[in-house]
Amino acid sequence: ARRHSERAHVALPMPTFCLLVCPAFVAPRASRAFEHRAVRRAPVPRAAGDGHDDAVSIAASFSVLARGLGACALSATLALGDPALSPALAGTPKGQGVLSTDEYGRLGQDRCGLEALKKGASTRAAFSDFATQQNAELYVNIEGCDYSNLDLSNEVLSGVKARGANFENAIFGAECSRADFSDANLRGTKMRSANLYNTNFAGADLENADLTGALASGAFFGKDPQTGNPANLKGTVFEDTLLSSSDVQKMCANKTLDFEGKMSLGC
Repeated sequence: ARRHSERAHVALPMPTFCLLVCPAFVAPRASRAFEHRAVRRAPVPRAAGDGHDDAVSIAASFSVLARGLGACALSATLALGDPALSPALAGTPKGQGVLSTDEYGRLGQDRCGLEALKKGASTRAAFSDFATQQNAELYVNIEGCDYSNLDLSNEVLSGVKARGANFENAIFGAECSRADFSDANLRGTKMRSANLYNTNFAGADLENADLTGALASGAFFGKDPQTGNPANLKGTVFEDTLLSSSDVQKMCANKTLDFEGKMSLGC
């Protein structure tokens, strides 16, 4: 009976694996459990047949063990990156949420929204060369914004700064002169009969873009000085596109230009 009583007083030890993987804040709990065991091993005078202390000791041991296992489970969950406990990363598209002013001087306008394209639209259509930072009422900066798959046929893109923007499969309107589309995604973009006078397409991806009937005199389709990449003219439609002879000569040297493109340009 005495040996049985002493065994009842031995607190269950913390599992070895928990001591190895649990965080530092669990370790003191384990040490307290062993201290508790050492203290409980000391003989304590009690009445014969009194099992109350034995039950309390066993309950305390299991309580310590349960807390330790719970902490271990939490540590393993955090280490494995449970989505329910890990902080969510913001999935904000590139260029979105950047606030600016609109054509009426109102603050807090999303510069990547469709409303941004209406800023000074009628003036930019007629005087796109004035759409600079010095003329804030005409300056439209949509660099890195996403307008893919949108119908922009009623919007004025003249003079906009759209470097690195995404216009894949979008439909352009008539006014796009002196726009900066350098390094932009223009794959499959419809620019039929658009005014592209002096527009910058340096390093832009124009694969399968349609420039049928566009006025592209003075437009630049060369290398982007920042990336060193040439404009991608693979599959670009130049049927009845108005270009100067010097522009055509430079474009014919573009290695991405396919046979159909060379035939359309007269290379």
